Amino acid sequence: MYYMKNSNKPLLDKVIMEFEYALESIFNDRNTITKEKNTVSKSNLTKGDSDKSIKVMRVNHMGEVCAQGLYRGQAIVTKDIKIKNKLYKICSEENNHLQLCNLRLQELNGKPSLFNPVWYAASFILGAIAGANEKKWKLGFIEETEKQVVQHLESSIASLPKKDLRSRKFLKEIAVDEEKHRASAKKIGSTDIPENVKKTMDGLSAIMKKISFYI
Repeated sequence: MYYMKNSNKPLLDKVIMEFEYALESIFNDRNTITKEKNTVSKSNLTKGDSDKSIKVMRVNHMGEVCAQGLYRGQAIVTKDIKIKNKLYKICSEENNHLQLCNLRLQELNGKPSLFNPVWYAASFILGAIAGANEKKWKLGFIEETEKQVVQHLESSIASLPKKDLRSRKFLKEIAVDEEKHRASAKKIGSTDIPENVKKTMDGLSAIMKKISFYI
């Protein structure tokens, strides 16, 4: 992977690359998804249903932007090569999820959250803090993150309009990958992170989701 190959670069180069990666994540400059737009899916939705789907997909798009920040933040400070490579691998897969959400938003003529730069920065800092802790704690952070993401995805799928089969299909695909990430972290040897950290993550997530639902 591009960023893994440059792990021995000078600090300034790393900072520049991370900044470029952040911009790409926030403004969706990496076109890794080749699926054609499905205009039929939108035409089958009423105005009310379309608006609801846009809000749901904007929240999930925000979540994938945050995932990029969380895992990049962890990876940049993690010294354990095995965990660092694991984080970069997950980050690459999360980018595919980001592109799926972005594609669906475009199909629905929706816009991503205006606060995505803030969400990315906050997630990157949180990830870096987690990455500075011991090995099992880092893995526990991955497991808890993915656990909360799967729960949110299940809620999102249930809240989508019944006729929006395409959005539902995309979110189900993402949920399968997220569950694999959670199970993988647990298998490697994660331990539970402190309860206050879980509550902080849950609280921050709730704020981000509420704001991104509308803006």
